[in-house]
Amino acid sequence: MKHRMKSRFVLIAVLCLSSTAFFAQNTAQTKPWYSDGLEKLGFTVFPKPQAVDDFIVRTVDGSFARLSGQKGKIVLLNFWATWCPPCRAEMPAIEKLWAKTKDKAFTVMGVSVGEEPGTVKDFVAREKYTYPLFVDPSGDLGSTFGARSIPTTYVLDKTGQAIAGKVGGAPYDSAEAIALFGELASR
Repeated sequence: MKHRMKSRFVLIAVLCLSSTAFFAQNTAQTKPWYSDGLEKLGFTVFPKPQAVDDFIVRTVDGSFARLSGQKGKIVLLNFWATWCPPCRAEMPAIEKLWAKTKDKAFTVMGVSVGEEPGTVKDFVAREKYTYPLFVDPSGDLGSTFGARSIPTTYVLDKTGQAIAGKVGGAPYDSAEAIALFGELASR
């Protein structure tokens, strides 16, 4: 009896290990092509693209923009604030990424969370950032995206679905990041 129980246990263990290896192998084969590159930048790549509701944000200059207006482009959706040291540290890298990719099917939507438009406008003018920056004075949009800590960044595909997200800064100006976002934009 003990021998049969032990044999069953061994068989179950082998089946579990085999199925784990099978699923790991098949998961690796079905990972999106961009997974490794985004993961190297610290992003969590979602198993499947996540739907994102359309939204409207106010630009630093007072006009409005819609997420749906960015269809056909890869969107780097970055939640930040002027008072946030990690946000301020990554902004020059985002500016460099923007400069290298703005002529492609790529855009940045940098959304300042919980700050008055005048504060953000003065900061942007002083720092001379040129990538698209927006304000979310109420913080509602940031909350919708679960931006409890900033910077929080999402990568949206050309249909407007979220494919990856991360909390914290990233080296967006690295050669690898610029190449990856360029390739995302070209596909």
